[in-house]
Amino acid sequence: MTNIKITTLVAQQEFRAFRENGLNIFVMFYILVLLGIWGSNYVQLHTAFLKNNQAKEAIDKEWKEQSRENHSAAHWGTFLFKPVNYLSLLDSGTDIYSENHYRVEAHKRPQLHSYRLPDLQAFMRRPDLNTAFFFKWLMPLFIIGLGFSTISSEREKGFLKLLSVQGASFGHLITGKFIALYLAVLLFTIPPFLVMVAGLFYEDESLNHLLRAFCWMGLYAVYFFLISGVVILISAFSRSSWSSLMTCITMWILCVLLIPKFSSSAADGKYPLPSYHEFEHQIKTGFDKGLGNDGEYTIRSEAYLKKYLKEFHADSISQLPEKIRFALDLIQAEAYENKVNRFYSKQVEAKFDQQQTFMDKMGVLNPFIAVQQLSMAFAGTDVFHHIDFFNKAELYRNNIMNRLNKRELELAVSEKNQLSNSNFYSSLPDFKYEFPSIITVIKHHITAVLSLLLWIGLLLFSLIIIIKRNYLTYEG
Repeated sequence: MTNIKITTLVAQQEFRAFRENGLNIFVMFYILVLLGIWGSNYVQLHTAFLKNNQAKEAIDKEWKEQSRENHSAAHWGTFLFKPVNYLSLLDSGTDIYSENHYRVEAHKRPQLHSYRLPDLQAFMRRPDLNTAFFFKWLMPLFIIGLGFSTISSEREKGFLKLLSVQGASFGHLITGKFIALYLAVLLFTIPPFLVMVAGLFYEDESLNHLLRAFCWMGLYAVYFFLISGVVILISAFSRSSWSSLMTCITMWILCVLLIPKFSSSAADGKYPLPSYHEFEHQIKTGFDKGLGNDGEYTIRSEAYLKKYLKEFHADSISQLPEKIRFALDLIQAEAYENKVNRFYSKQVEAKFDQQQTFMDKMGVLNPFIAVQQLSMAFAGTDVFHHIDFFNKAELYRNNIMNRLNKRELELAVSEKNQLSNSNFYSSLPDFKYEFPSIITVIKHHITAVLSLLLWIGLLLFSLIIIIKRNYLTYEG
């Protein structure tokens, strides 16, 4: 009998044993619960989508049809909304903590960490009940329950000696058992995957989101592959099923519960974020006193106004018409506010990036962390996407404020304007947020991707070495 046939027979026998022990019923129960949770979350998210669109339409209509004066409109402001992301059904990540809107208002800006997370991975304390929760936290327990005794029980019963007499090597056994276990695990995941993909097609999601969904599903296929392999290895090395079970549970506690929590606390402690009040103080001080050698506010304002003396035929600042002086001061003040805000915001973003990089590196020690980072990234719910939305909204805000201030200057110079207020506001561009491409996401988390590839390589290498050397004894 060829090696492939022996391995196939072992896999078939093990899979048949799984089914005899109620695998089908358990799979059906698991899928129904998972789809029930997914369906409930879908209804909630769809309701949020409708409310989000209603709020956006109402606010956009009010903004474009207003007849307020230019300066009053700038202070009245508007709101920008982050589009509801159906991928968050897969992994809600930091979305349950971060805001999905951005306030556009003159001289005031929402700050990146105004609603600061308790720590980088705060959801570790109370995981949201979604698809990722079942896959990241519960599926490892199911895999352990299925596979902890696959080989250790054979040793306890003395079947390993019998198999060796019949010509089946330890390599045949461990390979066949692994194949059977992984196929059993796929029964838990493939039906939900198909339903989720169908849901995304039904919602007419973009190609970028579909690619993200497939990457997300591929990520968990790799995750379950790693767990299945580790459980098989532990069972192979264990002298009894009890010791195998205890070792697997201990590994689950360390890798899924303790190490991620300690890592997130270490990241938050090593790269702490400034408090909201501290950040606001930095912004105010930077604007009043200036950055570097820029000078204080009055010095900057006078220098800026002097540039326009010739243009408006004035010999001194005091000779500039009050409305023109006011409009020019608005333009320079807003531009410098943007500069100061960008300067200190980059420092906060650097802290977030350092925390993310630290967590990605911890994925080299613990693949669960790498999976957690990539799961949120593919779903568009990690800190990187929160910062991306904030920055794009900030750019839009600055552009709108710049247009309003320039129009203030045009009105001051001409004392009239061809466009009415409502026509001017209607002509302003709409804010449309697009998620970063999947390539950008992978590049941002390349360390986590490489760490998973490393773990796959280590697992396969370990299995090959054990199979080739066959140094595990058959005795109980």
